[in-house]
Amino acid sequence: MILHGVWKYFRRSRFSPGGGASSARGTGRVCYAAAVRIIVNPAAAGGRLGREWPQTAQRLAGWDLSAPVVFTEAPGHATELAAAAVGEGVQRVVVAGGDGTVCEAAEGLHRAGRGELAILPLGTGNDSARTLGVPADLEEAARVATSGRCKPVDLIRIGDRMVLNAIGVGLTGDINDRAVRIKWVRGFTVYLIAALSALFRFRTQTVRMVTEERNYEGTILILAVHGGPTTGGGFALTPGAVPDDGLLDACLVEEVGPLGRLARLVAAMRGTLGRKKGTHELQAPWLELHFSKSMPAHLDGNSVTLDPPLARFEVVPGALKVVVPQ
Repeated sequence: MILHGVWKYFRRSRFSPGGGASSARGTGRVCYAAAVRIIVNPAAAGGRLGREWPQTAQRLAGWDLSAPVVFTEAPGHATELAAAAVGEGVQRVVVAGGDGTVCEAAEGLHRAGRGELAILPLGTGNDSARTLGVPADLEEAARVATSGRCKPVDLIRIGDRMVLNAIGVGLTGDINDRAVRIKWVRGFTVYLIAALSALFRFRTQTVRMVTEERNYEGTILILAVHGGPTTGGGFALTPGAVPDDGLLDACLVEEVGPLGRLARLVAAMRGTLGRKKGTHELQAPWLELHFSKSMPAHLDGNSVTLDPPLARFEVVPGALKVVVPQ
């Protein structure tokens, strides 16, 4: 109840402790209140971010990041908050949370047609921040958020959704579903535990994958469609991917036996999955997946179900401005 009251206060005041225009005067700090808004997911990192936000906000203010704060209240809310912020004249949206919240905010900015995205990597995997070179250290990330440079990066469109870093279909979707239920550890370990749980239980199906230049028909264990190299806190499924080349990087893994699945998990951790037999790597501006049964998937860690008969993935070049280190 106490924490709920704290969140209600912050949502009502829309300012972090010690921040805002009035406290910035006479301190030598730059006031970002008119141009910046911070979106916080209190459920990030298993709820730790919500519990620790008052202390985190004070630390951010000490590093000159002081701006109005809004909290997400449900899945998808960050999309609405980001779009609304831009509509109210905000130039830069700073997301405090994990990959799923970052993805939602990116979608909101894209819908609004303007705005810049900065990241405070305070979630479980933080792969989007890793892709963009945003430091894992909070103080360094805060300094990037206030004084970094802007660069355009690509987004991935799937249906009516936009994704910044990674889409996983099949086993990786199942792993993500399991990972979101694990609250007692953080980071890469969460996804490793979830992977070991799902590894021998996931059932594959036959699919057809089509691009401009390739056509594959066969079983699918994993399909990764990425703009960046990693997912799940560091599993390097597309180690050569960069977020601003105007291409999707994809990796499809065929069905293998139990020992083969374990070997491919290890290879994904090492960034050598592409060397394994039955792995298909490609780059393309678009990709279609034809399938007959629903499949688990994730969009930057947000769990979804792909329904047959078709899923189309396509790159949207330079669709989002992000804040990166100088």
